[in-house]
Amino acid sequence: MDTKPTKRFWWLFGVYAVICVVFAVFRQYPLYSDSLIYFTWASQAAQMHTWFPYPQTIYDPWLASLFHVNLGALFLRIHNAPVTLHLLNVAANLTQLYLVYRLTLKFFGEQSAWIAAWMYVLYLNSLGLVVLNLSELTFTACTLLCIWFYVQKPVFTWGLLSGLMAGFALGCRPLIVALLLVYGLVWLWTWRYKKQNNYTQLIGIVLGVLLFVVPMGMYSKSQTGQFVYSTTTGPINLLMSGFDGATGVYNDSILKNDSVYLSKKTFYEKGEYIQARAVQWIVSHPTKWLSFWPHKIKTTFVNDDIAISPLLGNPNWRFERFIKDARLPRQQRQFWQQSLVYCGAFLAIHTFQCTYYLLLLGLWGYQLVYYWRRRYTAPLIVWIINGFTFLGFLMTYVGSQGNLRYKYPYLVISLILFAPIVVYIKKQSKKVKS
Repeated sequence: MDTKPTKRFWWLFGVYAVICVVFAVFRQYPLYSDSLIYFTWASQAAQMHTWFPYPQTIYDPWLASLFHVNLGALFLRIHNAPVTLHLLNVAANLTQLYLVYRLTLKFFGEQSAWIAAWMYVLYLNSLGLVVLNLSELTFTACTLLCIWFYVQKPVFTWGLLSGLMAGFALGCRPLIVALLLVYGLVWLWTWRYKKQNNYTQLIGIVLGVLLFVVPMGMYSKSQTGQFVYSTTTGPINLLMSGFDGATGVYNDSILKNDSVYLSKKTFYEKGEYIQARAVQWIVSHPTKWLSFWPHKIKTTFVNDDIAISPLLGNPNWRFERFIKDARLPRQQRQFWQQSLVYCGAFLAIHTFQCTYYLLLLGLWGYQLVYYWRRRYTAPLIVWIINGFTFLGFLMTYVGSQGNLRYKYPYLVISLILFAPIVVYIKKQSKKVKS
């Protein structure tokens, strides 16, 4: 079923690329929070002609997104400004569009692939992420590349490439481990029920991961004394559900008055202390820890303004703040003090995004039923994506907090599964009319 991309896809790809570049170059949006931290790390590494982490980072609270930061540092050596990272994000964004299309084309045909491409383009968070310096685009692009190489042929070479992409994704977030676990389960299933032992592919994947982990870890050890190859934010994320007053979402106020934590100097000392404290609390309050899960899930899915508001260029207004402002007495509301053009654009873009997001959530739930009914004939990609999504969210809620950004990779990759359902619904509606 796999064929080459059609001319109409390349037209869509080209127009979307131009839009992305225009936003990357001309949309000015301030860096803050994680975006600013990542840029600072990458910019300083570029200026010093070294890599991240460098010795000074040993005194940071944690290290994060090592591959994403080092990729940025590489290109910032050419031009040390945020626009360089914006253009790098454009490349990652277009990679995602291409791979969502190609994977859908490979398993479900051109009609579904065309719909998947449009579904991706209409999901405006991907465009908004171009002007931020977050790791979502890098992680998701590497994950899609990992899947693309995996589904080619079950041989060592493709496995090695898939593993290398998994290593890069691991350098951004440890949640790629969920996909590697799925690969292991697929190998066990094919070995047990199909009598196929694709061990060379599995060996290739392992070696590919190690091709990133070992050099990155050794370099980190030479600079900081610690073998670090992925983010070290695990302890602080675990703590968000591991202290009296926790709610399951980010709140580091507990650490601001913790004299023991403040006495720790290095990121690994801080991490060891936080993890021990969080584990001790969770073991002592398992029921309360589980009670945070509904709030984590709600925080992840109730709002989808991951990067919609940056498209309008005003950092002061996001959808969450708009909702809070709307609940205030009329004389205290500040939103309508903005220009009429901005207010109209804000309401229009968020109305579209909310409507579209609800549609995607509906498809996300319905596809579980749709493919379960076809479980004996569904292609392998269905089990890979849904297995990755399930295990990924499970790992997130066990070891981390609720955050609307966390669903982005799974939602984007799942577009591959949504498109065939749209084709099916269109065919059914035609049958009813006839």
